Amino acid sequence: MATVTKPEPQARTDIPAIVPYDMTVDLFDRIVEAGLLPHDRRIFLWDGRLCEKMAKTRAHVSIGGSVTMALARTLPDGWSLVPEGTIVLDERNSPLPDFSVVRTADLVGLREPSRYPGPNDVGILIEIAVTSLKSDLSDSLEAYARAGIPVYWVVDVAGRRVFVHSEPATIENRGQYGKVEIIGPGGQIPLVLDGEKLAEIPFDSIMK
Repeated sequence: MATVTKPEPQARTDIPAIVPYDMTVDLFDRIVEAGLLPHDRRIFLWDGRLCEKMAKTRAHVSIGGSVTMALARTLPDGWSLVPEGTIVLDERNSPLPDFSVVRTADLVGLREPSRYPGPNDVGILIEIAVTSLKSDLSDSLEAYARAGIPVYWVVDVAGRRVFVHSEPATIENRGQYGKVEIIGPGGQIPLVLDGEKLAEIPFDSIMK
């Protein structure tokens, strides 16, 4: 009688040993609200991954202070300047921009707000670039434009200039801004909210 030998099962080679796990904003929010992340760490969600912001240089702190003073006394009623607050762009991205100008109603001054600000709540996002200019003008710019953030400033400390981006659009699944103004010493930075120019902020009040 013939003996049938069964072949040994072959291990599959098309399944990776390690599969990245994409975190969503909803899960990230629940983790933060449960206090499971260290309160002294500046952790945010970017492209489904937990990331941590670098420590601030002296220049970053100094320029951040001048931005706070210049904008806080210029913003009209109904808008607030929020330093390093979480903004939800989409289900996989909730960054910590250096500053955001957000609508005050229903979001600012509440002990138990129901959500983070989203693109429809944001008038301006601001990043201060000391060592981060390349990423601020590439990855961050693309994500902010794709989310429809109407105005995006990049304060280039080393270059002594401010990039003011507006007219966001998504072309072939990539975000970009249709207009960019570069303001240097002696210039005026337009303060535009809801498409209306409300004031001009002297460049020299932000950076000497």
